[in-house]
Amino acid sequence: MKGIHGLIAAVGLGIAGALLNWAYLAGRASQEETVAFVGIKKDVTVNSGEMIRDEDIVPVRIPLRLVGNLRDFAMLYEAKGSVVGQRVCRNMTGECLLLRDDLTTPPQKLDLDKGEDAMWIPVDTRAFVPSLIKPGDMVSFLISRASTPIRAVPGGPGPETDAGPVETIGPFKVLTVGNRLGSAEVAGAARTPQLQQNVLTIRVSDHVAGERQRAERLWSILQETNFRNIGVKLHSGKK
Repeated sequence: MKGIHGLIAAVGLGIAGALLNWAYLAGRASQEETVAFVGIKKDVTVNSGEMIRDEDIVPVRIPLRLVGNLRDFAMLYEAKGSVVGQRVCRNMTGECLLLRDDLTTPPQKLDLDKGEDAMWIPVDTRAFVPSLIKPGDMVSFLISRASTPIRAVPGGPGPETDAGPVETIGPFKVLTVGNRLGSAEVAGAARTPQLQQNVLTIRVSDHVAGERQRAERLWSILQETNFRNIGVKLHSGKK
């Protein structure tokens, strides 16, 4: 009988020890130093271009030992005063962290290095989608030269010209799309009117072999064709 009582006592002491150990670990965890980041609340959606409200955000606490370089990418909750009232440049649905890039503002001016120039090229917006091109993309221009004169209607007034062979000139780095110096999402978030989307600004650099010569040839052909029927080819960013 004494053996059974001893066994029960041993089991009880084991359970008590486990509970004390759990309580100790829970206490240590609650005391562990954390870093709070800005998070979008659950069931809250902030659409691109909308302002962040104070009621949209919550602190997301992460143990300091796990933070790593997250500070470089996510917004700290202690800086929420600089976050509330800003517009986001993408659709955000909680629960998620607010990243620095979500508050990106469009550049204010062209950034040209020494030996670089900017050239404006008018293009046909019926032949490409301006919002899908952003500064930094590489493009080439498709130019159709007129060939044999024809008439749309026999005996009709004035000759029309048949399309000739297409010449591709490029690639060139895009600096702006109209007045847009960043992505369409960032410009929309900043409520910046997007004007002259039919004009691409390209870089003409002395540091890229043959780029200035290609640009001069492009301009010469554009003048010959009276700046008509200019298409755009977007190159893949993958190497």
